[in-house]
Amino acid sequence: MNNNDKYFKLTTSYLIKKINFCSKLILFIIIFTYSLSFHFLNDAFYKSVQADTTISQLVPDQSFDTGNHIYPPQSNQNSALWTNIGSAETVETSTFSVNLVNNKSKSAGYALFNGAIDMTQKVSFSGNFSLQANSSTDPFAAGDSLGFILTPKSTDFIANNLKSNLAADGTSNVVGKYLGIGGLSDSIFMGRDLYQNSDVDLDGSGTENAASNNVSIRQTNNLGELIKQAYPTTSVPNTGSTITENMKIDWQPSSTLTNDKNVTGELTYTISSENGGKATTLSEKITVARSMSLGIIGSTGGNFGRLTYSSTEDEFNAYKGTQSVQVNYLDQDTNQPITNFSPSIIKANVGDTIKVLGKQLRDIVDINTFSFLTPEIPGYIFVSAPPLVVANNDAENNVINVTYKKLPIGKAHFNYQYSSDVVDQSILLPTINDTEGEINEAVIMPELPNLPDNYYISKVVTTDGQQYATLKDAISGEKYKNQELHFTLIVSKVVVPTTSDNNSSKQSSTAERKNEQGKQTSKDSTTVDQPQEQETIKKEAIHKNEKPNSESNDTFKEVYKEIDSPLKLPLKMPTEISQMPQSSVVAINNEQSKYPNVSAHNLEIQVAGTAGIFAGGVVAIGTITGFNKFYKFLKIVKK
Repeated sequence: MNNNDKYFKLTTSYLIKKINFCSKLILFIIIFTYSLSFHFLNDAFYKSVQADTTISQLVPDQSFDTGNHIYPPQSNQNSALWTNIGSAETVETSTFSVNLVNNKSKSAGYALFNGAIDMTQKVSFSGNFSLQANSSTDPFAAGDSLGFILTPKSTDFIANNLKSNLAADGTSNVVGKYLGIGGLSDSIFMGRDLYQNSDVDLDGSGTENAASNNVSIRQTNNLGELIKQAYPTTSVPNTGSTITENMKIDWQPSSTLTNDKNVTGELTYTISSENGGKATTLSEKITVARSMSLGIIGSTGGNFGRLTYSSTEDEFNAYKGTQSVQVNYLDQDTNQPITNFSPSIIKANVGDTIKVLGKQLRDIVDINTFSFLTPEIPGYIFVSAPPLVVANNDAENNVINVTYKKLPIGKAHFNYQYSSDVVDQSILLPTINDTEGEINEAVIMPELPNLPDNYYISKVVTTDGQQYATLKDAISGEKYKNQELHFTLIVSKVVVPTTSDNNSSKQSSTAERKNEQGKQTSKDSTTVDQPQEQETIKKEAIHKNEKPNSESNDTFKEVYKEIDSPLKLPLKMPTEISQMPQSSVVAINNEQSKYPNVSAHNLEIQVAGTAGIFAGGVVAIGTITGFNKFYKFLKIVKK
C-alpha cells in the first residue's frame, strides 16, 4: 500500500468518526429540545388548568362568581357535554351523534345539553336530523316529533317529567301530540310535527291541518299545556324512506330586559333539506326565561322508524346560563343557621359542580368543578357539605348546606368580693363579664372595671381555694374545662393613718433627715477645713518672715559639703535653689491676694509643684556627685 492509499484511508476514517460524532450530537440536541419543549408545554397546560380551579375562601354574607361564562366554539360537538334520557343512545363518531329512537313504537328519546343557554345574549346553533320510516316510503311517517326544545327546566326535572307525567290509561302526557314538551312550563319546540292530531294541531287560519309534515314553533303555557298553533307544511321531495335536514336556531334578545327572571326577543328557526327543496324560515317574538336548557327530542307513536341527530361543524355561539347557589351555615344539632353567619351566594354556570371543603385540598382537577373553602366559625368545627351540580332555574335545590358541629365551651366567672375586714361594704362593687372558650384552651383575661377610690384587689381566690396575689397569676396556666371556673377578687380598703400619727411621722422623718444632714455637713466640713488651716499657717509664717522650707536648706548644705572638693560647684547654686520655695510661696500669696476666690486646695497643688522641682534638682546633683566619686576611684586604681 503506497502513501497515498494510507493517507486516503486515514482521512476517510477520520471523516467517518467526525460524521458519527456530529450525528450523535445532532440527535442528542433534537431529543433534548423535544423533551424541554414537551416539559414546558405540559407545565404551561397544567398551570392553566390549575388557574381555572383555584380554591376561593367563602365569607358569610358575600357573593362570589365562578367566571368562565362563555362556551368554547363547537362545544355542541363534545359528546361528554350531552346526557341521554329515555331511548336515546350515543353513536360513536367524531362529532356528537345520537339515535333518539331506533325503530321502536311509542318511545321517546332526549339528548340534553348539560349546560344552559343565557338568553340575555345572542345565540345560534344548528344540527342535522334524519328521518327513516319503518313501514312506509313516506319519511314523515317515521314518528310523532323530531326537533329542538328550549325549556327553563333542569335536566333532572325533564327526566322525571318523562317518567311520571302519564295519563290514566298509561299514555304519556309529554310526547306524542305534546311534542316532548308536555308538562314543561314555558317551553318551546322547534322542529317537525310528524303526525296530525286534530285536537291540538291547527293551521294558521284556525282550521284543522291534515298534513303530517308541519314545521312548528310550539309553546307551552306556565302550566305546561300546549298552545295550539301550527305552521304550513314544507315542500320536501319524496326520495324514499329517508331524508336528512338541517335545523338552525337564532335568538336575538331585545335591548330591554323584561325583569330579573324573563327576557323578550325574536326566535328564528330555519329548516333546509340536504335532499333538495325550499328552505323554510319561521320567526316568533316570545318571552322566555333568562336561562334555558337546550335539548333534542325524537318520539314515536303508532308510526315509528329511526330518528337521529348529529351535531354540525357550524360554530356553537352561546353564553352559559348561570344560576345563584346559596351556601348556608348550619348547626348540626339544631339544623338551624348559625347566629351572625348569613349565607354566601355563588354565581355559577348551569351544569357546573360546586364543592365546599373544610381544611383540605381539592381531590379532582376539572375546569367544570369549582371548590370553595368554608369559613372558620369560632366554637364550631366543619363537618360536611355535599357537592352540587348546578341546576337550571331550580332555586329550591341550588343550595349547599354546610354543617358544623358545636364544640364544647368552657366558662370562667369573675366577681369582686369585699374582704372581711372592710367595715363599710355599702358601696356596690362593679360586675365583671364572664369569659368563655373551647375546652383545653387558655382562660381569657376579662376586662376589669375600675374599683371605687381607696379600694384595691388584695388577693384572688380560685374555685379550689388557692390564693394568688394578682388575677394574672391566678389564671396563668389555667384552661377552660367542662365544669365552670370561678375566680373571686378580694377587695380591700386602703388604710389611712390618723392626723396625730401623721404629725409624729412627719416630725420623726424631719428629725431623721436633719440627723442625716448633720452627719453629712460634719463630714464635708472636715474635708474642706484642712487646706484652709494649712493656708492660714503658711500665711502667718510668711508674715513673720519665717522660712517654711528651712529643712530643705539644711539638706542642701550637707549635699554641698559632699561635693565641695571634687567638682567645686558654684556656691550660689544651692542658695538660689533654696530660695525657690520661699519665692514661690510669696508669688502664690501675691496671686491669692489678687484672686481671693482661689481655694487652698489649688494653692497646695502649686506648692507641691514647686517642691517637685526642688526635689528634681536634688536628685540631679546627687547623680553628678556619685559619678564624680566613681571617676576618682578609677584614677586611684589606675595609678
